[in-house]
Amino acid sequence: MGTVLAALVSVSLGFFTAPAAAAVRLSITSPTLTPRYTLSSSDFTVRCGDPVALKVAAGAGLKVAIDGHRAASGNFTKSLKLKAGQAFRIQVLGRTRHPFQTVRCLPDDFPLWQTQRSGQPQAQWYLMTPDMIPAGLQLPQTGAPFATIANADGVPVWWFRDPAGVPMGAKLIGKDRIAWTYYAEDEPIRVHSLRGKVLQTVRPTSGINNFHEFLPTRDGGFIVLVDKPRNCAAVASECVDLSQWGGPEKASVQDNEIQRFDSKGRLVWSWSTRGKIDPSEGATWINNPTAFERRLGDGTLSYDVFHINSVEVDGDGVLISARHLNAIYRLRTKDGSIDWKIGGTNRPESIDLIGDPDPKDPFSGQHDLRRQADGTLTLFDNAFSTFRLPRAVRLRVTGRNARELESVSDKRAVFSACCGSARRLSGGNWVISAGGGTSISSELRPNGAPVLTMTFPGRIFSYRTEPLERGRISAATLRAAMDARKPRKPGG
Repeated sequence: MGTVLAALVSVSLGFFTAPAAAAVRLSITSPTLTPRYTLSSSDFTVRCGDPVALKVAAGAGLKVAIDGHRAASGNFTKSLKLKAGQAFRIQVLGRTRHPFQTVRCLPDDFPLWQTQRSGQPQAQWYLMTPDMIPAGLQLPQTGAPFATIANADGVPVWWFRDPAGVPMGAKLIGKDRIAWTYYAEDEPIRVHSLRGKVLQTVRPTSGINNFHEFLPTRDGGFIVLVDKPRNCAAVASECVDLSQWGGPEKASVQDNEIQRFDSKGRLVWSWSTRGKIDPSEGATWINNPTAFERRLGDGTLSYDVFHINSVEVDGDGVLISARHLNAIYRLRTKDGSIDWKIGGTNRPESIDLIGDPDPKDPFSGQHDLRRQADGTLTLFDNAFSTFRLPRAVRLRVTGRNARELESVSDKRAVFSACCGSARRLSGGNWVISAGGGTSISSELRPNGAPVLTMTFPGRIFSYRTEPLERGRISAATLRAAMDARKPRKPGG
């Protein structure tokens, strides 16, 4: 199925048990109706602006109810006015009563992506923030600041335009809360209700809030990432010599710190790269100033040597991905020591990834390291500055052995400069955000064949795309939250 970009859409719908004469034709006058109308689709969107005009031709024995009006048969028309976020309902009545269908009006600046479905998705929902635009190796520029949840047709059913900033890495917490970081220096993390109310504001105890990760924990607490720049300008001992790798002799580097809080917001554990990971482990990225150099709010130049971009709890340890080290690590929670490292420059704890074409150097600029229920690990390998495609990787670490189990690529995604995610579903499919450089998020079969593809306009992409499998949240809950934010009386 695809996005409809036509002034008039006319579709004939047949019923499994009704004769050919008993058919319903609906014509919806809108330049942006999506997806193409079918009786099997539950949700549609249109752009706000001119009234939405519907022409209905109902065959014998069939009736159509529009926007709460009395169901009618035969030929009739309706013209409806909608404001951004508002919706109306359609119901077709035949030998059986079919579920209501919802048509909701998108804001003018909402990115209208194209959708192609070529199979049955395993995910029920896709949680995204399609508001980023790549700008070379620099952190992305931004578009309109939306978080959104799309259904298995790729149709946005819930969205929120955040006045506080540009959302990144949105996560559903429980069944009725949603949180995200912001693409902004030191912006607090906010936990929202689905109706948009800010329920909680999260800040680290010290340092600059790092927008790459916010992780709710099973005990009701959360983990945040923090940047702590060393003050080379004021304290000589804080300077780091990066000259042997192509950087400056006296550099202020940004240490990354992980802070874990309990359900009452108390700091219970922290870990820093300082003293644990040497800047030399980023040797392959240090001589790339556009990727490494960061201007702080006061104008100070610092160097983003480590660039941790994901954190995951792993029993008595913590898993981290460090983009500028081309490596993933497991940390021991008890003493903060490094259990193992895969990828990047060698250190005593390094182990090779057996089964990978390049077992000593399998990743480049990777993101989104996650632990699966079966103990395996997944991540998105951006494959930046290599001759291979970006890919999803699944691996298993047992003692001092690491083995690659899967490697899945969307062959349409040929380049990924930053960002991105890879999530393996319980049924074996993968949901991948290709990150900056290829403006698609897709669900793929294990062989890489696409099941659902969402292509964003104008080089926009979502920092991550998080799939929600069945049972996480209902369509009724999402629609009710939207209706509450943008109320409209049926028939009005």
